[in-house]
Amino acid sequence: MKNQYRMLTAVWALLMAGTVPCTAQDVTVIMQELADLREELVILQRKSYNGENSELEVRVGRLDEVIRSASGRMDELEYKIKQLNEKLDLVNKDIDVRMKLLEGKKITGSGTAAVVDNSPKFAAPVAQNAPSAIVGGAISRGDNLEPIKMPTPAEIYQKGLEALKAADYTAAEENFNKILSKHPQDKLAGNAQYWLGETYYARKEFDRAAVSFAKGYQNYKNSPKRADSLLKLGMSMQSLNKKDEACAAFVSLPTEFPKADKTLKNKAAEGAKKLGCK
Repeated sequence: MKNQYRMLTAVWALLMAGTVPCTAQDVTVIMQELADLREELVILQRKSYNGENSELEVRVGRLDEVIRSASGRMDELEYKIKQLNEKLDLVNKDIDVRMKLLEGKKITGSGTAAVVDNSPKFAAPVAQNAPSAIVGGAISRGDNLEPIKMPTPAEIYQKGLEALKAADYTAAEENFNKILSKHPQDKLAGNAQYWLGETYYARKEFDRAAVSFAKGYQNYKNSPKRADSLLKLGMSMQSLNKKDEACAAFVSLPTEFPKADKTLKNKAAEGAKKLGCK
C-alpha cells in the first residue's frame, strides 16, 4: 500500500512539473484531473489511518486507471506536438529561403536542402546617363556622363591626312574609306577618294590606285581634286605599262581642265612626251 501511495505521489509530482508540453485546453483538463487525484490521495491517506483497507484498494485501482488514461493522453499529445514542431521547422526553412531570395542572394538546391550561395557578387554596370525610369533614380544627377561624341567627316578626313603624312598608309586608308562608306555625300568625299588612291600609289599598288583615281575622276564632278585624279590615273596606268590608257589621261587633262594648276598641266605634258603620245 505504501509503495502504491509513493508511486501515485511521484506521478502527480511529474505531471505537476510540466515536463510534457501540451495545448492550453488539454492542460486545463489534465490539471483538473490531477486536482481530483490529489483530493483522492488526501482521502486515501486519511482512511489508511482509520483501517478502511477494502475501500482504499478500490480507490487505488480507480486511480491507477485514471493515471494510465492520463498517461496515454499525454503520449498522444506529445506525438501531435512533435508533428507540429516538424511542420513549423519546414515552414521556417521555407521562409528563410524566400527571405534570402528577396535579399538578392543566390539559392542552390531545392526544398529543405536549399543552400545559400554567399560567393562574391559583382554588380552589373549601369549607364549613368540613363533615364531614372530605368536606373530607378539610384544615380545622382551630378554623376551623369556626357554622351559619346561621334567624329565629324572633317575630323575623320584630317586624321587620314595626318596618317598619310606620317606614312601610316593603313590608318590613312581606313579613315578615307570611313568617309566614303559612312558619308558618301559629304563635300570631302571626292578629296577622300583621291587621297585613298594616294595611299595605294605610295605602296606601289598601282592597280588599286588606278581604280581609286578613276572613281575620283568619274564620280565626283565638282571635286577640286578631279584634275589631280585624272593626272594620277595616267601615272598609275603608266606604271602598269598601259600606254594607251595613260596617254588618254595625259592628253585630255589640259583640254578638259583648262583652268587647272600649271603644275598639273606640266606633269601631264611630261608624261605624254615620255610615252610619245600623239
